[in-house]
Amino acid sequence: MVKNHCIKTKKDSLHIFVFGATGDLAHKKLFPSLFNLYRNMRLDKDIEIFAIGRRDYTDSSFEATLTPFIKAALVHDHIKEEELTKFFLKIHYLNLDFQNIGDMKKIKAMSDSDCISQIFYLAVPPAFYAIISKNLETVGLNKQCEEHNTFSRIVLEKPFGTDLKSAESLNKVLLAGFEERQIYRIDHYLGKEPVQNIFSFRFANNIFENIWSNKYIDSIQIQLLEDIGIEQRGAFYDATGVIIDVFQNHILQMLAILTMNKPKVFDEDHIRYEKNSLISKISIIDTIKGQYEGYKEEQNVDPQSNRDTFVAMKLHINSRRWKGIPVYIKTGKMLDMKKTIISVVFKNIKKELFRGQFNGDILSFIIQPDLGIKLNFAGKVPGMDYQITDIQMEYKYSDYFGELKSEYEKLLTDCILGNQMNFTRTDEIESSWRIVDKIEKEVKDKKPLMYKQNSSGPKEAQDLIKKDNRYWIL
Repeated sequence: MVKNHCIKTKKDSLHIFVFGATGDLAHKKLFPSLFNLYRNMRLDKDIEIFAIGRRDYTDSSFEATLTPFIKAALVHDHIKEEELTKFFLKIHYLNLDFQNIGDMKKIKAMSDSDCISQIFYLAVPPAFYAIISKNLETVGLNKQCEEHNTFSRIVLEKPFGTDLKSAESLNKVLLAGFEERQIYRIDHYLGKEPVQNIFSFRFANNIFENIWSNKYIDSIQIQLLEDIGIEQRGAFYDATGVIIDVFQNHILQMLAILTMNKPKVFDEDHIRYEKNSLISKISIIDTIKGQYEGYKEEQNVDPQSNRDTFVAMKLHINSRRWKGIPVYIKTGKMLDMKKTIISVVFKNIKKELFRGQFNGDILSFIIQPDLGIKLNFAGKVPGMDYQITDIQMEYKYSDYFGELKSEYEKLLTDCILGNQMNFTRTDEIESSWRIVDKIEKEVKDKKPLMYKQNSSGPKEAQDLIKKDNRYWIL
């Protein structure tokens, strides 16, 4: 641990610095989540939140700007005005330039005489991650007080790099100033309850974990479908595409959780070790690249762009457990539905034993929008004859637990508590980029297959799975 000499300690105090406090992420996700945690007494009473931006706000004008976003994010909750008033007393707006080392020293001066735990949340474009990290190190804000057990943590959003080389470079900068246990790389999908529930579903239920292998499973599908376009992110998306935007992080993380080996101990180190071990064994068999009609007319998009807004893939996992089992991936924008679903298709029994229509045993984790688990299995049709048909059992989170909290509330709480289980480690990031770099190199010069808006994507995506005598499960 990097030591920090302190004059006096305030170990029960916490300072949260939000860089990029005037941006969409901070307004729509971070501050509503912090407010909900605060009013539900999940945050320390001595917490102070410093909103850092370059706009000429005061505390009161920043409050006026932020209030509608908090109310919109929590529209179904009953928010009391006195709760908002108390929360805003904890927020201090700082008009600072985080690239200016003199301004960074002003932040340092706020806690120079006290040993206070600090979280630095980088809600800024990824291009600024390295300079902020370097400046935090330069002024000593990376240091921790070992004597009084206070901490300093840095939180970064995706995308973490644009390729393997840039990810390695950024990791090098971060690790020069912070230890791995101080670095929290957020993938908000890891904060979603249905994704976290895959752990318990697998490892707390022997009925499924004992058949979680190529002996019983026929194939796996992960589909992350969006019915919206790129909205106002033309410049970002044209430089990124769907492969980097969601496959490199969300989809690979979900696949790793679904297929990793059982960790020896249920803790952050062992879980992240097994996830990285799984990701490093993935190989790409086939890739279909698509682009929705009208993409090139979007604002800030190159009229000649070959950028992918859709991708379908066939993968293999090169391990004894998953040898020979195909994994199918489909993700894209401007499709005919919004849905994230993980489907595990079990091997079929011999159909000649029975008459009737039966698609097979299928276990589906619905990540959004319905949030639940479905099990498709065979059952007898009532009557004199013996025919079977598909029957479905379904579990919905809302039926058991009501409305779930934002994933950012969970992840912010983990940051404060020092739990890194739901955050990606250096080796995971770099392993995922090795896969993506190969895909990007393969499809870079390919002309994308065009597909109509509000469709299921290019026809070739259907052929990718149909030629294996399988179909997309929704």
